[in-house]
Amino acid sequence: MFFCYVFDTVNNIGIKTLTFKFKRRQFLLSEKNKKGKSIGYARAIDSELNYLKEQIKSLKNEGCNLIFSEIISLDEKIKPEFKKALNHLSRGDELIMTKLDRAFSNRTECIKTIIKLLKNDISLRTLSGFLSQSNSSEMSYAIFQILNGLDDLDNEYLRERKKDLTLKRRLNGNNLGGRPKISPLKESLVIRLRNEGCSYRSIRTQTGIALSTIRRIILDGERK
Repeated sequence: MFFCYVFDTVNNIGIKTLTFKFKRRQFLLSEKNKKGKSIGYARAIDSELNYLKEQIKSLKNEGCNLIFSEIISLDEKIKPEFKKALNHLSRGDELIMTKLDRAFSNRTECIKTIIKLLKNDISLRTLSGFLSQSNSSEMSYAIFQILNGLDDLDNEYLRERKKDLTLKRRLNGNNLGGRPKISPLKESLVIRLRNEGCSYRSIRTQTGIALSTIRRIILDGERK
């Protein structure tokens, strides 16, 4: 047997994962001259077990010494097996996955992780063609620092833009969100039409106000 599989099922209240850990017992000939080890990571969701197996197979063929993989919901922010993969990396190693979206849900998270890896002289490579090399860490680190700064700039601009729009709308007396405000005159019209025996649909036709809003106005009027 050249391969050893370790299967571990993890079930918690807040998170449900099915994890697979693969470790190669013997080195491939192509690995003997490598200075560091290759650690793989694979991820899929509940209905994608075959896709997970395909990722693991590809990572094994790529020469990974150790593969951490898991079936985990996209909604989960913490990926336990990915965290384990990162903890097993040391200087000169490389982290391999099929695509960046297996480990990262957004650009900011991806860039920050790459910067941390490069600072520790660790490469990140995907089978789809992405590569951040540790042996050119100074240049790569500088580039990703710039990308991280630009990403922060985008986020800060969007936050500032949102604050500016909110302030302008508040100064202009416009609605800041939530249910659209109905003028007191229209509310009085709704109540008067209802008191005259008009149905909700008839009131909607005459006023153009949504049925849910009409019900709310009438209920509020009954409570007063």
